Amino acid sequence: MAREHNFHQDERAPALPVDLKHENRKKVLTAFHRGEECTVADISNQTGISRLTVMRAIQHFISKGVLRSVGLGESSNMGGKKPERFAFADKRLTLCIALWPRSTRLSLRTITGMPVGETDFPSDLHRSLDAVFDDLAVHIDAFLQENKISRSRLYGVMLSTAGTVDAETGTLRYSVHSPEWGDCIPLRSYLEKIMGPLPALLVENAGKTAGRAALLRQEETQTGRALTVFTAWGVSACMVEDGAILNGPLSLVGEIGHMSIDPTDPELCPCGRHGCLERLVSPERLLRLLAEKPAPAGSPLAVMGNAFSYELLFTAAQAGDARAMELTDHLARCYADALHNVAVVYNPDHVVFQGSVGHACGYFDARLREAMSGFCYYPEGRAFGITYDPTDLLTLNADGGWYMLNEHYFSDPRLYQED
Repeated sequence: MAREHNFHQDERAPALPVDLKHENRKKVLTAFHRGEECTVADISNQTGISRLTVMRAIQHFISKGVLRSVGLGESSNMGGKKPERFAFADKRLTLCIALWPRSTRLSLRTITGMPVGETDFPSDLHRSLDAVFDDLAVHIDAFLQENKISRSRLYGVMLSTAGTVDAETGTLRYSVHSPEWGDCIPLRSYLEKIMGPLPALLVENAGKTAGRAALLRQEETQTGRALTVFTAWGVSACMVEDGAILNGPLSLVGEIGHMSIDPTDPELCPCGRHGCLERLVSPERLLRLLAEKPAPAGSPLAVMGNAFSYELLFTAAQAGDARAMELTDHLARCYADALHNVAVVYNPDHVVFQGSVGHACGYFDARLREAMSGFCYYPEGRAFGITYDPTDLLTLNADGGWYMLNEHYFSDPRLYQED
């Protein structure tokens, strides 16, 4: 039970209309959504809501077990009574699953984002969906047992995977990385079979999940229009407008990897078209180009082998390696064409490269901008801001998945209603 507080406001003030009361409660609780400890005065100053209304909202959440008192804080420089501090109290956890080609990662966090545990294991998506989820269930059980976590402690699970995903229904429409599954796969139902009916069971495309991490890491993406570009075993994008993710009726918004850059290219993409960006910039394509014209002895690329490294390529190009510069030029031209096509349709304010191209350095950036500079409609030759995030994609995915589960929790209208 919270301690009593004396405020200047009239304790007999009329009750707030229900909608306003719920809106004020949501603003109060949002102050705690990243795990902050706050006083009534902190929240009142932050939200503009009266201290009396803030305290009543806090008492509401304490009664629900969502908030708790953590004792008295430090008094101000002016002295006086020490203020009581409050903190988030719900001890349930979130689980993010990156069910990706070749590897899967499980990431446990608190609802407010504190890491609890993480593990990786190989995955083969070219199997039946039942086999994949049976294997996933075994790994999840072992992971939870290792961390001494019971399933009853889970608030929700977020699963990201390759392919076009309808996040609203939890349906995988299609993935070229697991064509054996067919189309219109109810992934949320499969997730519920192995996890049970948790309050939150979310499914999303890997690029859009990692893209949400930019909202936490890149301040410039939180307003206006932003485009994050996921570059790994595939290429996709997350389009963000004022913090909201764009999707579309067929979940195709952001599938820039299947933008046709060179229709005359002989390689047939698994999507059924020629010249897709995803194939032109793939590790397989770069290795083939390197085989057709090998790097000379002494070049860092000469010892690369069959495991192509974009990071090594960009570093070598920056250092002036001729063959690395040629391959980087190829990448820059392909991405410039793709970004140009995106710009005339979506007109972003900012672009963030994640994953493989997140390691690009000055040479790639200069060549990319040069390739885009000929379009007359860009003001002073600059279409949008460009940044590069070299953070591991699986880490970005865990950040983005937690972000989705955190949003889901704090958007639940039942939190703000009377019991």
